[in-house]
Amino acid sequence: MTTSLMIAAIISFSQTYLLLWKPHWFQAFFLNLKELLVSVMNMADIRVRVSDYQNQNLLEALAEPYMYSAKVLLSVLIVSIIAGLGLSVMTALLPKKIQSAIKEAAFFLESIPDVIALFSIQLIIIWIFKKSAILLVNPVGYMENIYLLPIAATSIIPSVILFQMTFFAIREEQNKPYVEFAASKGLTRLKVLTSHIFRNVCVVVFSNIQMILWMTLSNLLITEYVFNMKGIFSFMFRHLGSPEVLASCLLLIFIPFYFIEYAGRFISARMAGQGGRIKW
Repeated sequence: MTTSLMIAAIISFSQTYLLLWKPHWFQAFFLNLKELLVSVMNMADIRVRVSDYQNQNLLEALAEPYMYSAKVLLSVLIVSIIAGLGLSVMTALLPKKIQSAIKEAAFFLESIPDVIALFSIQLIIIWIFKKSAILLVNPVGYMENIYLLPIAATSIIPSVILFQMTFFAIREEQNKPYVEFAASKGLTRLKVLTSHIFRNVCVVVFSNIQMILWMTLSNLLITEYVFNMKGIFSFMFRHLGSPEVLASCLLLIFIPFYFIEYAGRFISARMAGQGGRIKW
């Protein structure tokens, strides 16, 4: 309820801020806020224009772009976690000189703006097609939904951030007494890493799930624009003039994020031995 109120308040303010210094501003703001909250609570009754001659129920019109974005977002999240954790574990087993080179490469990738990275990948695909007539993947979604390239491109930055986060956590864990004790018992570096350190490192990942989610979501917004994808953000851009549609879409984005974040914190608390107690 608090989130719905905040979303509606921000949108209402954006519609009435020009009246901010006039006596009737608060009245206009409150009336706008009230109407918007009523519309969001009756989301099933909202109609949107899908063509010049046709209106459709919001939930029906939103179903396909919402599920498309959800599939891409979930895939990016899974790929980022697997890539970040996997690369950090493999790097920890390598010599220190190679570790330093990988860390510098990761720092360079992190410093590249998202838009430039996405455009670069898209241009490389087009350049290969022009030179060899081989289209590796469809670089633009227009007539069909595309998955492979947007997922791969959007996963780069979150994977790099996760790699840096988990690799630093591994280095911290390697200096603790229990690691030296395990090594003194004859366990190999891989065994110590996978059986003892990795569990503690996963706590870092799940405790930072909120940051990873919002980073992935912000990248997806840019990805949908660059690759001309017909996802939920494109749907919102087409209906920016409708505050009730914008508020409903933002709320539908937040609800699953809340449960994913809660699950991440729950898993983190369990793995940290807090018996499932979650600190907010």
